Amino acid sequence: MFKSVVCKGGAWLSAMVLAAPAAASPLAPFVLHAPGAVELKFSGYLARSADSGSAAGMREASFGAGYMTSIHELGNPASQLWRSGQDNQSISFMMYGAADAAVLPLAGSSAHQVFGSGCTHLSFGCDGKIHLDFYLDKLSGGTNPGFGIGGIRASQRQGFSQLGGITDGALLMRWEFVPGLAAAAPGATPVTLYQQLSGLASPASGFGSYLARCTGGPACSYFSNGMQQAGADFYGTNTTTSILALTAIGQNGWSARLSDPVIAQVTLDQPASSALLPLGAAMLAWMRRRRQRGW
Repeated sequence: MFKSVVCKGGAWLSAMVLAAPAAASPLAPFVLHAPGAVELKFSGYLARSADSGSAAGMREASFGAGYMTSIHELGNPASQLWRSGQDNQSISFMMYGAADAAVLPLAGSSAHQVFGSGCTHLSFGCDGKIHLDFYLDKLSGGTNPGFGIGGIRASQRQGFSQLGGITDGALLMRWEFVPGLAAAAPGATPVTLYQQLSGLASPASGFGSYLARCTGGPACSYFSNGMQQAGADFYGTNTTTSILALTAIGQNGWSARLSDPVIAQVTLDQPASSALLPLGAAMLAWMRRRRQRGW
């Protein structure tokens, strides 16, 4: 779904050490060495929400889940900083809370403009925000379900922000979508997700965009409102492609595939020395060599 993080001022991300859930053995450190701009790539699937609240109360329209596939230097895919499976790691995500505040026909097109905002149906768990959470897990020995035959079903969602196998790792970072990208929807509802879709509601084929900020998790210490717009850390764009109901993924309740880039400006400051202590001596020596060479 997303792609790209821009680092400023030559700062670099030395290390991020995350503890696993108490029931699991410790995860390997999540380590990036970013000399400049980097791209994050991840994709997944969207499903229609089971929220049965009234539309007037801004019920949730859709939610999504999937996996990050790689992180590499911007414009240079060969320079990979992280990839799924490296150090036995997997990064999953869940997106939730998206409501369709208004749907208007797009002039001169068969598409529709869908003005999205955070759902407000309190009994369903809504808090008026669209969320995107990332979790770090083990690829081998962890829980990393697929979405096809024998895979996770959209109906297995366990709560507003929980989906078994997706959200049971160590929280890496939590994003919240923020307004500022599009004008308010009819009724003055702030728009935090703007989409142009083939259907009258999400999910459907089309594309969307949003601004988001990092609000929780260890990775937030490396993101500091570099965009200088609406307090956002990330600018995201995504494409969605409808899935046939008769396919294996469609039979599991997933309605659309979600993919393509996120663009963000971030400031990556060198972490405190205490954050480096769990790393091995060899890794520390390697990082010192990089710094001496000006990487």
